Order: sequence, then C-alpha cells, then structure tokens
Amino acid sequence: MLFISLISLICFTLHVSAKENEIAETKTDAIDQTHVLKGFVFDKSTNETLAGAIITANGQKVYSDLDGNFEVTNLCGSKCEIKVSLISYVDETVEIDTNNPESIQIKLKQR
Repeated sequence: MLFISLISLICFTLHVSAKENEIAETKTDAIDQTHVLKGFVFDKSTNETLAGAIITANGQKVYSDLDGNFEVTNLCGSKCEIKVSLISYVDETVEIDTNNPESIQIKLKQR
C-alpha cells in the first residue's frame, strides 16, 4: 500500500511540474510574438520633424516627441496598420510589417 501511494505521489508531482512548464512556455510564446514599432514623423515639403503627431496602431495611441520620434509597443502579429495625424496636416495611414526591425519614416503633407 505504501509503495502504491509513493508511486501515485511521484506521478502527481510530475504531472503538476509538466503543467507549470506548459504555462511558462505559453507566456514566453506570447511575449515573443509582440513587436515594437519605432519611427519618426516629418513634414513632406520641409523635412522638419513634427512634434505632437498622433500615432494610432491596434487601439494604442502615442505621440511623437520633440524630435518627431515615436515608439509603439506590444504590437501582436506581423502586419499592422498605423494612422498618423496632426493639426493642419493630411492624415496618413500606412500598413507596416512589424517583423522589419528598421524604424519607419512617416511624411505628412500640409493641407
């Protein structure tokens, strides 16, 4: 009877350990699938950087900094559509491949 109890306890421990490893692997996979999108926004005709542009991607909204730089984190998937808008400029919508590590350049045209 003691032998059967010991074997059952070992099997239960191995089963619980395997489940914990599955959960850890699932979390790692989810983290690996997120992407960071970096870029900058500038005026199409003057090439000046634009501060305060609104960048919207996958329900997230960020603003370009004083140098026109922006960063959107936690993008899932390999494709993403971003919309860039700023007062007195025409809105720009671009589809981006998030697997591409290069930063993107968004050129806005004045109205």
